[in-house]
Amino acid sequence: MLQDLAALTPPAVVCVVFLIGLVLLLRREMAPKRRVREDPGDERDISGNNGIIDVKAPASVPGPDGEDDAGRSPHEGAP
Repeated sequence: MLQDLAALTPPAVVCVVFLIGLVLLLRREMAPKRRVREDPGDERDISGNNGIIDVKAPASVPGPDGEDDAGRSPHEGAP
């Protein structure tokens, strides 16, 4: 009889560990969500002006209408 119980010990331990993990997972997932306060300084950090200078940036970039900042089309030469 004792050998039968000893044979059931490893599966019982695995079952208990699985159930404990399942309970912890469900508690974490079903817990009410905490609201994180947004710091107004966070928007400034992601504004894109991060101090990195692009040395290979062109002098003027064509806009969506095909003209650059000076009003020239990309096919026209420099003045």
